[in-house]
Amino acid sequence: MAKFDHHPTVKWWREQATSNQPTSTVPLNSDALRSLCLEAGADDVGFVEVDRPEIADQHSDIQRTFPHTKTLISFVTKMNRENIRTPVRSAANIEFHANYD
Repeated sequence: MAKFDHHPTVKWWREQATSNQPTSTVPLNSDALRSLCLEAGADDVGFVEVDRPEIADQHSDIQRTFPHTKTLISFVTKMNRENIRTPVRSAANIEFHANYD
């Protein structure tokens, strides 16, 4: 899990969680959250309960990193195939993961 611990978003979230800033306790509306994701550039958005059996193998990592998580956001964006130039989609992630080793 060392790679995940070095991700900028994880670092930011942990810094926010340890600060003395007040947090909101207002539940998020799924329609508003979906709209926010679409406005931010996602092509499709879905929500997944963290206790779903299909992701049971990831549950401990999710709870360790984000202990209050109840729902995950799954979003889809289109890829420009010309930029990748390979049918292997994992190639797009090589540079990202190399930066967080």
